[in-house]
Amino acid sequence: MSSASDGLDPGTGGGSEEQRQRGIWILLAAALAFAVLVLPQVVEGDDTTSFAGSALPAGGASRPPTSPGGLPGVTPTGLPSASLPGYGSGDGGGGARPTGTQAPATPTPAPDPTEEAYRAVRPGDCLAVYDTGYGDYNTRMPVPVDCGAGRAFMWVSAVRGSGGACPQGPGQNYLSYTSRGRTTALCLTRQYKAGYCLLAEQTGSGRQARMNAGLMTVVDCEAKRVPARYNRILHITGVYQAPANASAANCARVRGDRTSYWSWLVNGGRTLLCTMVYQG
Repeated sequence: MSSASDGLDPGTGGGSEEQRQRGIWILLAAALAFAVLVLPQVVEGDDTTSFAGSALPAGGASRPPTSPGGLPGVTPTGLPSASLPGYGSGDGGGGARPTGTQAPATPTPAPDPTEEAYRAVRPGDCLAVYDTGYGDYNTRMPVPVDCGAGRAFMWVSAVRGSGGACPQGPGQNYLSYTSRGRTTALCLTRQYKAGYCLLAEQTGSGRQARMNAGLMTVVDCEAKRVPARYNRILHITGVYQAPANASAANCARVRGDRTSYWSWLVNGGRTLLCTMVYQG
């Protein structure tokens, strides 16, 4: 009797052990299913927003924030992303927040090549520009050329903030350009060379003849057509330092010269310009 009472009942004791083992396997299987099916979804969902509005861990690679449509977020023009609230910078601080925001940067204006060309011109430069006779200049882009070149028609005496500040007179004028409310005026003095031609308008004849010259113009001496406001082509015969009481009489090139000359005092009265009607 004593030996029977000290032992385990094979029918009941063994059944309980098997149930406990089965319960343990069920729990393990449930835990495994949770890890496989549920846990990855939580990590993936958290990963899509884990960098929004917080600093990245040291050494972490940043990723552009996403817009509601899933496209990479676009930083507004002129605002660096680090200046926007919620866009952290990787400083190793874990959950550190930006200490402040920067003021929006002033947009950089688009370059204006013409304005840059005007502002690059300096007093003493020479330009290949001239009055066409049609009410405009041959170019609006003042590119400097060597003052000894044949096409160096204008000498820049000064650079001013308005054309009204430039010297005015025979053989003088200005070329200006305004951009963004700022004007650059190039004060021009015509460079005359013997052998070149310019445009003029003659009224009357004989002793009553008058000649109005376009002193800033340049024209082909053999041009078959001229602008409507002109009817003569004048040939430059000489450019001299003006003597006292200068006149066309000082244009004679030889003793007894009977050529009909037309003359002007230019360059502030310091230069005598001598011309004649072009004969071909």
